[in-house]
Amino acid sequence: MASFQQAKVSHSQRLKMAPILQRILRDAGMPQQEIPGAVHRFLFEEASAWCEPDLFTLGYTGWRHANRAKVQADLARIHDEVGPMRLIVGFDPGKRTPGGGDMHAYDWGVQAPGVVVECLPAAWDAHPLLKWSAGFYRNGAVVERTLAAAGNKALLAHLHPKSRGAAGTAAYARWRGLEVIEEEAV
Repeated sequence: MASFQQAKVSHSQRLKMAPILQRILRDAGMPQQEIPGAVHRFLFEEASAWCEPDLFTLGYTGWRHANRAKVQADLARIHDEVGPMRLIVGFDPGKRTPGGGDMHAYDWGVQAPGVVVECLPAAWDAHPLLKWSAGFYRNGAVVERTLAAAGNKALLAHLHPKSRGAAGTAAYARWRGLEVIEEEAV
């Protein structure tokens, strides 16, 4: 496993490098229609070994009324099993939303040693048409970002019979081929 002291290029830094590489390839005469694929292959596939830390990546989804102690105990158990990890959670730390499982996972992750937390909040206010669907897009983004990470990965889902969003996220993750660790939310 890679050391935390090892300098690596972050995901956000690669996003900033993409337009620079696009310009270089365009100036070198690469056909315009081939540039986006070439940039993605290089920055997000071929170079991923030196771009991202070799961490276990755990996406998270959970019921809004999940038990804090249960969520945090399950995260601690997984962390003990896998070591340093990246936790991808659909939480907005500025607004402290949504509550429940996502908030409990975020709160645990930011204080746990050896855990890097990446937040993907829902864009509720980005556009009037997103008012009713932003949560679904956020849940999909958590799954897709988890899948895009290098190394081993899984999704932890704290479920309850009333947890339609978390249950849907777990089903989508499973459909996409991601390992899903299902736990009861209470």
